[in-house]
Amino acid sequence: MTKFQEIISNLQHINPSKAELLEEEIDIIQHKLKFLSKENLPKTLVLDQKSNFHSLESVVLAEKINTAGGVYIESLDGNPDCIIILQENENLYSQLSNVLDQEKIKATNAYMSNNIYIIQFAAFNTLDEEYLKDTEILAEILQPKYFVYGHDGISWVKFEI
Repeated sequence: MTKFQEIISNLQHINPSKAELLEEEIDIIQHKLKFLSKENLPKTLVLDQKSNFHSLESVVLAEKINTAGGVYIESLDGNPDCIIILQENENLYSQLSNVLDQEKIKATNAYMSNNIYIIQFAAFNTLDEEYLKDTEILAEILQPKYFVYGHDGISWVKFEI
């Protein structure tokens, strides 16, 4: 059972209308993306400031990225097309130059294509009740031609290299 299915199952007992809304919204995202070829799904790596910019390995995050129109990868070895950095605190911007100056990062498609994003939403990937918002944030980042939810500039920003 996926995390999404688990959340829907739990919500159906507690708040059926909220379960229905969540399911409808995720279905809309999946429907919009079902005709995209695998080549149009960016390989996505998530680095976490909290863990000294190591890759965030999470089955739930992988599920959200895949739902939002990306392909989850766990390391720079996969040559990401998109790098997302989870911001823990305001020191992030003073640390970013050292992180992005690494040769391994500079050699990625993400760096060369200027596809570096910062998620500033503190509860990102931590609360079941934010599953939809997390997926919407990822969809805006990964498939901006298809999704605009209004989280840009509030919950996430594009980092210009």
